[in-house]
Amino acid sequence: EALAVVTGVANALAAAHRRGVVHRDVKPSNVFLERGNPERVKVLDFGVARAALARPLTQTGAVIGTPGYMAPEQARGERGVDARADVFSLGCVLFECLTGRVAFTGEHPIAVLAKILLEDAPGVSDITAVPAELDALCERMLAKDPGARPPAAASRCG
Repeated sequence: EALAVVTGVANALAAAHRRGVVHRDVKPSNVFLERGNPERVKVLDFGVARAALARPLTQTGAVIGTPGYMAPEQARGERGVDARADVFSLGCVLFECLTGRVAFTGEHPIAVLAKILLEDAPGVSDITAVPAELDALCERMLAKDPGARPPAAASRCG
């Protein structure tokens, strides 16, 4: 079921990415399962999405997104956040689907952001039994360096 959900989200994000749109707030509450069916996924709330070539609505250094699912480059307020930030966020969702817990935790949103910036997420296989390929996929999606992640959801994150 986790793979069905994440694949559905990846397909929706791929469609947005092909049009140059980065969601920037992929998280479980923005994933809707039509009739509770993991095969019928809808991605919601493109409210903070941004077209790759669009003029920014916020100033440089503004942080937009949800701390526990935000890519490191997004947390730093960098310009040019691209589809790989959505891949990171989707990796956070995959991690949570597989383990039942969030990848990055802290007492305060700033503590969560610090962990995203400075610490690696635990391996999925350190928490639950999963195939090595799935553990490696999640690790690639959660890479701190955007260049080490799958380049876009269109790459099927693998």
